[in-house]
Amino acid sequence: MTHVWLIGFLSTFVGIGAGGILASLINGFKRSVGTIYAICTGLILGLISFEIVPEAIQLGNWTIFFLGFLAGVILFELIHIGIRRNPNLIQSRKRHNIRMGLFLALIISIHNFPVGVVLGTSEHSKFSLALLQALILHNIPEGMILFTPIFIAGIRIYLLFLLSVFIAAPVALGALIGEMIGMQNNLLWSFLISLTIGTIYMVTIKEILPESIRQSSNMYSFFISLIAFSLMGVYLIYL
Repeated sequence: MTHVWLIGFLSTFVGIGAGGILASLINGFKRSVGTIYAICTGLILGLISFEIVPEAIQLGNWTIFFLGFLAGVILFELIHIGIRRNPNLIQSRKRHNIRMGLFLALIISIHNFPVGVVLGTSEHSKFSLALLQALILHNIPEGMILFTPIFIAGIRIYLLFLLSVFIAAPVALGALIGEMIGMQNNLLWSFLISLTIGTIYMVTIKEILPESIRQSSNMYSFFISLIAFSLMGVYLIYL
């Protein structure tokens, strides 16, 4: 048995942690909360468009992607309905940011499980240095996206370690399961990844972008988001 699960766990942990550290540094020198949220909007939409959507379609097809995306939108709306019925969850801006960060952590973790399964069922039992670097780089922007609202809320940095472990664990678990079953159910993983895409998209459009607009303006938020979107595309395509 290979140690693909350990490599996947460590790569995800290091990448998410590095992104969290960068988010902490950016937050420490921030001049505008609206700017940070606009950057996060562009990074998330870029990550979805240039990496996760092609991944889901490659594993399945357009029909599976559409059904999974729709399920993700419905899941988000159901969670939102539950949150609105509980006023204790929305009574302060700090709690709003914490809720957003933890929700993103949950969604990224769900997305990481099928990724781990695909890694575990790969025909290649050993990872090259190039692939290890790719796994780390993939998780750096996710870490920045995840920890930005948490740091804005004033949460201490020790949470960086705990959430990094929480997000990396599904990769290890998925890889272990992938190694044991020895085969892939591509349509199922495509559906799960598409579901996370739909949920992440709704979090971005309904939670993060409106917060940026409230802190700045429509034109400014869209402009900064477009720049971040383009930079994410260059990052994922050429690096």
